This record gives sequence, structure tokens and C-alpha cells, in this order.
Amino acid sequence: MSDCKMNRVSRELFDNIKSFLHYKLKTMIRIQSVNDLELILKWQDRVLECQSLIALKELNHKLYNQGVRHTIMMQGLFLFFEYFDNRIKLKSLRNLAEEQVIDFLFGLAKNRKPSSMAKYVMVLRQFFDYLDRKRNYSFDFKLKNLSFAKKETHLPKHLNKNDFKAFIQALLKYHSKTSFEKRNQCILLLIALGGLRKFEALDLELKNIALENNH
Repeated sequence: MSDCKMNRVSRELFDNIKSFLHYKLKTMIRIQSVNDLELILKWQDRVLECQSLIALKELNHKLYNQGVRHTIMMQGLFLFFEYFDNRIKLKSLRNLAEEQVIDFLFGLAKNRKPSSMAKYVMVLRQFFDYLDRKRNYSFDFKLKNLSFAKKETHLPKHLNKNDFKAFIQALLKYHSKTSFEKRNQCILLLIALGGLRKFEALDLELKNIALENNH
């Protein structure tokens, strides 16, 4: 990706990723067994000079080959940047919601091992914590209680009357904490109580909903 193809918000995210990598190198290089410390220190400063994701990936790969093994974790941030640049449109990076990061992770999990996903979650958590502590952001993303297990769970195709009532009551009593949970709760209630099929509920837009008495 060339410099001219990045919009302002993508550029802000990219610059923060470079800053994060530079910070990690400064704090961790000297405690690792590396091949050529002088060369690595030289490359360390070049991180901030990279103007494209391709250039940053290449430099990150060189650092890894020189023995800076923790740089392999940056793959999770590179993937997130590509997703952000192509899929997320914001007026400011500060408007990024935790649910958008979670959506990225669950989409990624379809083609990744749970062990890889654990590493991606870890580096994203470290990244946003770094932005809050060192770059004056206030994301406070937790990124916890996320499960990416591939084990298939076969749910019953039909519920008896008592189980269905218990399921509805559990949904109604559940107190959603995030907009991500609220969305999923509404989808389940629409399917269960409105008779909608899954694809119909997922295709709903605000214009399809008519309010009665402001409800």
C-alpha cells in the first residue's frame, strides 16, 4: 500500500502501529539473544520512516530473522490494519469501538487456529493499552472472554414448550453490557418471537422497523 492510498484515519492508525513496534523494540531488544545488535538498533529507527505497510512488513521480517522473535506478533496488527483500511470508515480513529475490533477477530477466526487467535488478541490488547498509556487515547478495550474454539456444538433443532419458555425468559432477563451483545440479543428475540428466519433477521435495516407509540 502506497502512502497516497491511505486516508487520514488509516494513516493515523498506521503511524500508531509503527510507534508501537518502535516502542516494543526499544524496551525488549537488549534482553533478547540477537544476531547483530548494532544492525538491529539501526533498523529500529527506520521503523518510524516506513511509509507503507509493505515496507513495514519487510523491515519487521528482517528484524525477526535477526533474532527479534517477538516481532512475529505484529502480524495480528498488520491484518487488523488491512481490515480497518478496507472495511471501517470513521471520521476519527478515536471513534473506533471495541465491537469493531471483535468483529474483525471473529471474521479472522474462520481461517485461523485458536492458538493463533490467542496471539492476535494478545497483541491487539497490548496495542490499545499502549495507545491509552502512551499516546493519549482512551479506548479502554478489554478484549476478554472471547472464544475461538473450532469444536462443533450441535444444538437441538427443536425445543419443547418448557425449554422454549425458559430460553425466552433467559434472553429477556440477560443484561447486555456492550452494543455487540445487545445486537445479538435482539437478533435472537426477533427470530424466536417474530418468526423471522436467520437470514431475514440479519438482513434487517432500521428503515424496515416501524415504531408504534415510540416503541
